[in-house]
Amino acid sequence: MNMSTEIRVRTGQRYRRLYNDLKNLAVGDMHELFFLCACIGYKNKKIKPLGKDKEDRFWSKTFSPEEWACFYSMMLEENNMDLHAIQDDKKVIERMEEYANAGMEILLDEFLSDYLAKSNSEPRLDISHSKELPKTILYFIREQIL
Repeated sequence: MNMSTEIRVRTGQRYRRLYNDLKNLAVGDMHELFFLCACIGYKNKKIKPLGKDKEDRFWSKTFSPEEWACFYSMMLEENNMDLHAIQDDKKVIERMEEYANAGMEILLDEFLSDYLAKSNSEPRLDISHSKELPKTILYFIREQIL
């Protein structure tokens, strides 16, 4: 991990508001939500390229060493333990962006739909229905890892 190099971590532009809504409600910071989504995407073996629908969300320096270790582990497992797969942090982040993008879709489809405001635009939380969200998201995560 080259922590001196800051990499812009991108997410789907469509999820801008959702990242902001969930920050400090269900997760402490955006990198935690990104990590959660990347893990969900990885566990479900789903990736979704960002394509042109991408937007800078935060800097890679906010990832904890434990999050980096998980990202490297995912890349190594995906690449048959080839150490070349983790030599370039930018490539690791790009792959995690694809996992996180797919993971956010899964999170929306399987869990967050009950907490969203009715809207035809980008998904956003209905705060009036989100009081129990911090607790229920823990149950969802537990179900995902079992």
